[in-house]
Amino acid sequence: MTHLPESPDAPHLRPATPDDADRLSALAIQVYLDTYATQGVSQGLAREALTLMSSGAFAERAQQPHLRLILAEKGDGLVGFAEMALNAGPAPGTSQEGAELVRLYVQPAFQRSGVGGLLIEAAEQLARAAQRPSLWLTAWEGNHRARAFYAKRAYADHGATVHWIEGQPIGNRVLVRLL
Repeated sequence: MTHLPESPDAPHLRPATPDDADRLSALAIQVYLDTYATQGVSQGLAREALTLMSSGAFAERAQQPHLRLILAEKGDGLVGFAEMALNAGPAPGTSQEGAELVRLYVQPAFQRSGVGGLLIEAAEQLARAAQRPSLWLTAWEGNHRARAFYAKRAYADHGATVHWIEGQPIGNRVLVRLL
C-alpha cells in the first residue's frame, strides 16, 4: 500500500478486517452526517447511516471477495478509509466499465492533510491491479469540496444520477477516471 513520506506522525494504510467494523462504523457515521446533514438529521439520513454504516454491515463487507476496504490509521486511530467494489460494472449513464469507489471518508480533523490523496491513490492501484480500465464514483452535487478534490485528480464529470433516500431524490454527479 501507499504510504506518506516517512514521519512518526504519518498515517499508514492497510486492508480492513472484520475486527475493524466498529471503528469503520463510527467514522463513517461521523463523516456522513457532517457532510450530508446540513439541515439537521432527517429520519431518512438517520436510517441510511445506521443501516449502511452499521458495524455489522462493515464486518460483512470486509469479508466480501469483490469489495475492498482500505484503512488510513494514525497511531491506533482510524482517520479515514476507502471502500471499493472491484466488479461494479459501468458507471451510471455510461458504458465505461470500471471499479467503483463506493466511499472515501476522512475524519474532519484530518481533511486536507494528504490522507484523502493517499486513499485515492491506493484505490486506483487496486483497480489497476484488478485490470479495471477506470475508477468511478458518484458524489453528491452539493459536496463541492469533494467534487473539487476529484477534479484535481483528473476525474471527469460524466453527468447526473440520483440516489434515493426513502423516496427523496438526492442529486449526484458521476465522476470517472481512466486508469
